[in-house]
Amino acid sequence: MRKLTDHLFFVQDTCSVYGVTANGKTSLIDCGTSPARLEANGVQGVDQVLLTHFHRDTCSAAAHWKRGGAQIVIPFAEKRFFEESDTLKASYDIYDNYTSYYPCFGPLEDIAPERYAYDYESVSWEGMRFDVIPLPGHTFGSVGYLFELAGQRVLACGDLMSGAGKIRDYFWSQWNYMDFQGHINHLESLKTAAALDVDLILPGHGEPFEPTEESFSELQAALAELYELFHAQPYKQYRPEFRRVTEHVYEITNSVANTYIVRDDAGHALFIDCGYTSNAPISANPHRYIDNLSPYLETELGIHTVEWFLPTHYHDDHLAGYPMLHARYGTRVVSSPELKDILGHPENYDMPCAVPHGMTVDHIVERGEAFRWRGIDFFVEQHPGQTLYHHLIWFTVDGKKFLSVGDNISGMSFREQRDFIHSFIPKNRTPVSSYRDMPQQILDAEPDYLFTGHGGCVAFDRGKAERWVDWMDRWTDLFTQIIDRPHPNMGMDPHWVEFYPYKVRIQPGETVTFNATITNHEAEARTCTLRFRSVDGVQLSPTTRDLQVAGSATTICQVEATFPMQFTTHALPIVADVTWDGAHLGEIAEAVAYW
Repeated sequence: MRKLTDHLFFVQDTCSVYGVTANGKTSLIDCGTSPARLEANGVQGVDQVLLTHFHRDTCSAAAHWKRGGAQIVIPFAEKRFFEESDTLKASYDIYDNYTSYYPCFGPLEDIAPERYAYDYESVSWEGMRFDVIPLPGHTFGSVGYLFELAGQRVLACGDLMSGAGKIRDYFWSQWNYMDFQGHINHLESLKTAAALDVDLILPGHGEPFEPTEESFSELQAALAELYELFHAQPYKQYRPEFRRVTEHVYEITNSVANTYIVRDDAGHALFIDCGYTSNAPISANPHRYIDNLSPYLETELGIHTVEWFLPTHYHDDHLAGYPMLHARYGTRVVSSPELKDILGHPENYDMPCAVPHGMTVDHIVERGEAFRWRGIDFFVEQHPGQTLYHHLIWFTVDGKKFLSVGDNISGMSFREQRDFIHSFIPKNRTPVSSYRDMPQQILDAEPDYLFTGHGGCVAFDRGKAERWVDWMDRWTDLFTQIIDRPHPNMGMDPHWVEFYPYKVRIQPGETVTFNATITNHEAEARTCTLRFRSVDGVQLSPTTRDLQVAGSATTICQVEATFPMQFTTHALPIVADVTWDGAHLGEIAEAVAYW
């Protein structure tokens, strides 16, 4: 053991293990593989373990300290690599030839944490605050912990660096075959760390060191040159590009989904969507937002706080920046009643592109009501389009009417000769009728400007919108013609029979109540019989339900599942065998319980 200060020590194990002491207790930052080594060095009273990433050379001993009563804190972005290490290893396919991030290199046994480290938030312990700094590169979800001790700003950076201008192992940074996403994120994370102005860096491998400007710039320069050697073009750090639409309305033109900003003259702002701001966004699982935006809001636009967030829909590329806005500014959320639950609890749905953790909706706007902010009335209503869970948002400012249509119009709309076309993903639960509705909603609103999700802010062109009506009418007619169902929505909606919650982690002997929701897309009432079934050992009540579902309506019934004390499988699915209006359709809906 080496004492760095009176309350900070360092032990070299399979990684560099650091301990912060306070009030007779110890908080470890990473914990290596050998608890006996730490105990032999006099480490005791371990009360908390902060982990920077899922690799077992940094976290294998966490199970030991947890059994001793320590609270384990893991990066939320890597929760599945800790909590489901067992199932990940079992399901890993060595013939998944283009995955290169080594998912089996996690802990030997599952680690259930007491707390998560959320990006841009903080972990409090014994009167100290550890700020969670996202530092992807070595892994998708790597974090650093920034804290103050003895008047010094200290950054535990995980495997971002092993010393001034050095990294220990590069191969972790290629996440996919012949891919530079990890490399680019490593560059962006070095920029993040350099801007923190720290006095001491605690690397995940290597000796603690006092950084200079060159400690970062030399490594950045080498990685940037490697990028240029491969891509034959220089690497340019991401910087948001702002376009002024009117005096109080701006858009960020180079966020992954277009971000729109309404501001007042006193530095207050409201956001409509907030897309990824990065050269290599981490939009797949695990989702990650890297903040290359907030440092420029005040310097470029004079914005010192973002008070409200209005999402067009629940997709990650539109919600990505909200956790940062909430952590930085306490930004609150406005929603229609129909979208409140999926925004707050996306884990209960089998829907694509969800942000891994929900947001609290602070203000519900009923249909036809206005949400007033700084003298401007915003109307926020559910209008199914690219997804069932979609808002249209409209408001007037600077003498112009704006209509935000999210992804009801695709970025492809603005390619030559395409006019307007929609985004088309059936898993989003897009009703066939909504294709006709989308252009008509725009025509009815008659805005001056359209906010599109991926095509930027464009002046409203009534002629184009009218052509879009013809285009979408033909689209709707074709799907109605080819889908061999009593109603075409039954062949377009994968969840017209649906369980809620969809997936839930359970404990032995636990009882969970699921809602089975049945949507009748037909105009006439229909009979529906549900027979529920699961694997051996799961007790269901009831096992059968006979229902009458009114036309164009939804009916909900409940099924209670009691799980056994011992399992023979990791997953315990529950299925609904459906007979609809006398036709036996089979087990077309499922819920997944797992342990």
